[in-house]
Amino acid sequence: MAVLTRFIHQPSALAGAVFLLVLAALATAAPWLTSSSPWEMNTQPMLPPFRDSAHWLGSDMLGRDLGSGLLYGARVSLAVGMLTSLATLLVGLLVGAVAGYFGGWLDGVLMRIAEFFQIIPQLVLAVILVAVLEPSLGSIVLAISLVAWPGVARLVRSEFLTLRQREFVQAARVLGQSPLGIISQQILPNALAPLLVTMTFVMATAVLTEAALAFLGLSDPEAMSWGYMINASRGLLRDAWWMSFLPGLAIVLCVLAVNRVGEGLRVAFEPGRSL
Repeated sequence: MAVLTRFIHQPSALAGAVFLLVLAALATAAPWLTSSSPWEMNTQPMLPPFRDSAHWLGSDMLGRDLGSGLLYGARVSLAVGMLTSLATLLVGLLVGAVAGYFGGWLDGVLMRIAEFFQIIPQLVLAVILVAVLEPSLGSIVLAISLVAWPGVARLVRSEFLTLRQREFVQAARVLGQSPLGIISQQILPNALAPLLVTMTFVMATAVLTEAALAFLGLSDPEAMSWGYMINASRGLLRDAWWMSFLPGLAIVLCVLAVNRVGEGLRVAFEPGRSL
């Protein structure tokens, strides 16, 4: 409760959380909020914003409604961000916990594997993986998760290396608690704070990486994406600036909101911090 109170008392973090909740609600309600599919060409091409009450954010060069594209694009970005965060958390937590708790040769092997993934630029590795696999939301989530888990694993490992020497862990060992019980009941709850903060930044990186992959033409061809919208209109910046500006603004606001939530969580979890 104290953590929640400290979070709420940070205006920027609270604003970021409210923005993400509203965006998620709008994305979920997209079929009811818009009367057309984001792929449907049903209006005048390159219609500027606020010129038509039925398409108040305008249209692209093929007459597709930009408002509909933004709503359905939010679905893709938020889904990729959340699924990537979950997959990264599971892999990073498993590898980091095993390496940090047991140490020894197992720690060395797992950290060398993590270093292998870290020496390759993340976007380059994601592009290669999505290109090898068939472009889809599943392959995008898999590719981003594979390049993001080493950082999470290293964080979990460092927390476990510190916490496994604490008195309460030593007492659990003396009482005969199993390694799995010590990891799940003693160490993990005390390592959750920095892990939750890190996961928000993983989500922000996933949103940006998905947009970059879509811009490069490596997104799911059946899913409307903010990155795809920018890519489709990149040659019309002078004639129809809103076609690139609106999805670009959506990406900036979404990533900024996630980062503010992460920063708010970091401050809220600081021990001994007063309101």
